[in-house]
Amino acid sequence: MLRLMSSQTFSRSFLQAAPERTKQTHIDNNIIGSFIHDLQRAANAGKTHYMYTHNPRMVHSNPPPPTITTDDLIAAFQRKFPDCDVSYQETWVEVDATNKVLKKGIVIDWS
Repeated sequence: MLRLMSSQTFSRSFLQAAPERTKQTHIDNNIIGSFIHDLQRAANAGKTHYMYTHNPRMVHSNPPPPTITTDDLIAAFQRKFPDCDVSYQETWVEVDATNKVLKKGIVIDWS
């Protein structure tokens, strides 16, 4: 249970910015937190990029998670990974000699 101190105040701008703060916290903690170790492993292995593929799962939570767009993710990734190129890309990847699959995601490139 959250207890508020009686001396705590909340300005209009603070309250109006609450949805954006919630969205950014979700991106930082849940989305970036879900792949940061894989990105670090890729860098440690000498790779120069990492592709994040957004896989929204049906999560039943109360309150529901914020709606996050690809543009929201790109902006957040650019803040988290400064000096890296961050962009949405679609790339055909060879699965075997006769099959390819279209891989879509946000590429973080530090080359």
